[in-house]
Amino acid sequence: MDCTMTSSILSANYNTILFEFGVILVTSKILHALLRNVYQPRVFSDLLLGIVLAQFRVLSLTNAINLVFGKIGGFVFAPYLFALGVEMDPGTLLDAPTADAVVAYAGILSSSVLVTLFHMPLMKATSGVVHEHSLRSFLGLAAVLANTASPVLTRLTTDLKIAKTAVGRLAVGAGLASDMVTTMLIAVGSMIWRDAGGDGRDSPIVQPVLTAAVLVVVIVSAFVSRAMAEWVGGRNPEGRRMRCFDLSLVVLAAAALCWLSSALRLDVNMAAFLVGLAFPSEGRVSRLLVSKINFVLSSFVLPLYVSHVCLSLRQTTDDIEVTGLGRTEGFRAFVMELPFPWWKVFFVTVMGTLGKLTGCAAAGLLRGLGWLEALALGMLLNVKGYFHIYCAQAAFDAGIITDKSFMAIIFMVALNVAVTPMVGMGIASWARRSVQWRLMGLQHHDPSTELRLVVGLHGPQDVPTLAYLMEALRWGGGGGELAAYAVDMVQLTDQTAAAIVKGGGFDGVTVVDEEVSEMRKLIGEALDAYQAECGEGVKVRRLLALSSFPDMHSDICICAEDAMAALVLLPFHKAQRLDGSMDAGHFGFRLVNQKVLQLAPCSVGVVVDRGLGKHATREGQAAIREGQGQAVVVVFIGGADDREALTLATLMSKHPGVRLTALRVVQNATAQARAKARTSLFETKASRRGGVGAAAAASSSALGQEEAQMQVDDKFFAEFYRKHVAGAIGKQGGGGGMGYLEKHVADGAELVAVLRGLQSEYRLFVVGRGRDRSSVLTEGLDEWAECLELGPVGDILASSDFSATASVLIVQQYDAKKHYKVIDEEFMPL
Repeated sequence: MDCTMTSSILSANYNTILFEFGVILVTSKILHALLRNVYQPRVFSDLLLGIVLAQFRVLSLTNAINLVFGKIGGFVFAPYLFALGVEMDPGTLLDAPTADAVVAYAGILSSSVLVTLFHMPLMKATSGVVHEHSLRSFLGLAAVLANTASPVLTRLTTDLKIAKTAVGRLAVGAGLASDMVTTMLIAVGSMIWRDAGGDGRDSPIVQPVLTAAVLVVVIVSAFVSRAMAEWVGGRNPEGRRMRCFDLSLVVLAAAALCWLSSALRLDVNMAAFLVGLAFPSEGRVSRLLVSKINFVLSSFVLPLYVSHVCLSLRQTTDDIEVTGLGRTEGFRAFVMELPFPWWKVFFVTVMGTLGKLTGCAAAGLLRGLGWLEALALGMLLNVKGYFHIYCAQAAFDAGIITDKSFMAIIFMVALNVAVTPMVGMGIASWARRSVQWRLMGLQHHDPSTELRLVVGLHGPQDVPTLAYLMEALRWGGGGGELAAYAVDMVQLTDQTAAAIVKGGGFDGVTVVDEEVSEMRKLIGEALDAYQAECGEGVKVRRLLALSSFPDMHSDICICAEDAMAALVLLPFHKAQRLDGSMDAGHFGFRLVNQKVLQLAPCSVGVVVDRGLGKHATREGQAAIREGQGQAVVVVFIGGADDREALTLATLMSKHPGVRLTALRVVQNATAQARAKARTSLFETKASRRGGVGAAAAASSSALGQEEAQMQVDDKFFAEFYRKHVAGAIGKQGGGGGMGYLEKHVADGAELVAVLRGLQSEYRLFVVGRGRDRSSVLTEGLDEWAECLELGPVGDILASSDFSATASVLIVQQYDAKKHYKVIDEEFMPL
């Protein structure tokens, strides 16, 4: 079919083309949304869809996708390889090998050795994988089997929450190094074994000249790209939106350099990779290019490309006689309709897996990893992706492999990608099991050791208040030492997923999306300013929680468990408006708070900010030095959460800029009478249901627990009063120190009235969530609650009807019985 006929068909059937494209894209997105629940990456859903379309010939009548990609299929993969090259830094090859590089080189070497040992069966005429017997096919197969799909690996480690583990960080770094080296080898091979031009009889000097010319173009690309990046960066400073015109100029320059390399008879896709490799990997322009290109590719181009590859390949003449088809029938038969090549799938899968496992596991053992961790590292680095699909199609078009070998590689990639997440889940469970567990909470914290906190951040607006709380808490013990793990909470969307690259430090991955990068930069500047102001004793470690909202709690809980933190501080999902009221809030962050409160391995605090952090500035510190600190009140009604809140407030009271008042709310005579009536009514109902049976036993158990809880509360508060209230008054001659208030109330209405009367006197209210509290003072308050996760008292203090100036800290004590799965503290192995 010539170009004129193809163009006429495309213009006449554009409605059909758009329909088929829409069906493929929507089906791929739905399939990925379903499979991501079992941690399958997007390449698996795209492959599964392409195989189904090819097997059942769903869209084979109009064949519109093949008409379109028949025109652009030769260079449609070039943007992917260009973005991949931009992510990589070839300068690392000249440095001393790091641990990541050693593992990558070991995997490449072992895979190459294995291919060399089994080159005879691989190149066998009938049952082998490679059809062409040449050095090009041998080296190409070795490089492809040794290659690691680094974009797929970074996404997998993010979804599986293993990017912060030692194996995860090592796998991400080694995967990027392996991907860079093997793809560079394939690009160099395409320069050496390029197609002959004209009549195919070039002079012997033509190939070296063309290769040298391509290298010159790549070197020129490095200078041009860096100059353009600096020029565009100067015109678009950080904090301002990038001009589309400037970014388009960079893309046009890159396209021109790719075209120039392809004009020298280099494959345009490999030319795009080399030009991308010459681009600087750091900088705002590079981050934008990677995020924008990957987003468009993953959302639109790659699902269509994979479907095109599976739909378009037909049977070659080499297998016509084998399958018993006529010559004309052979050209009409699709590859996916051939007998399934089980042997080739098994052989290619085993070769690739053994090659990676042998080298990477050996290198991991030398780096001090255990056997299971080393084997898991090898399995992670064996993951395949879109680049392997492209290599299979390119080798098939070049006659290097047969149609059955192509189908074997496609199914090998699908099988490999499907199995790898299971390995990642095993790593995650093993890492969690190996963590040393202890009681984590403020009441169990050793005052002689540093205090460890995990602080969640939605954005830079949360830093001042949370920094103030950190500064106040660090004076409570450990010589004023504090270790804070600041977690940037970033939602994982299609756009942010397209911008995931290898990260540094404790995070294995990071996000180069423009908006996310700007937010993290502002958070970092605010935290640096806090550290510079507080000086010694404060250690802040930056972390990234990159997940969808239903899964983000796992990042927080894993971080708290790994750090053995005593407290997790999270911002409230609602923010204060300019008029002082609270906005509707963000449902996603509310879901995160709810799940962290339910599953956290330590105590949790939810911060409702109403401008508390404004006093944590230098002016506020000057006021602290003058003795005019923040007025803080802790409300104690009863229960484990209130005891934890009282412990937290005690730590804060040791800061010279905090004036703490302890408010104890007790029952008056009316409330005590109601409590006795409720108890007698409960006993009467229980006796009617079963006398001395199960109902009576449950009644007596509940009443006994309530009595025991009250005794623990009285004993705990008496000890607190003796140490911090009466002791402070005795030391200071009856003045100063910690304040104390006691209010007698009858019900929830009077409790609310008492709290409202204090809202103008205090800048911070510290209250317990009150999960296990059974008090007549809070009865009925839950019925009007908007946010039940804050508890009855916390919900009232966090509502817009309360105060416009008083911030709130709602505290929940860690329930150790959940860890040991016991029904009573009597059975705790402590």
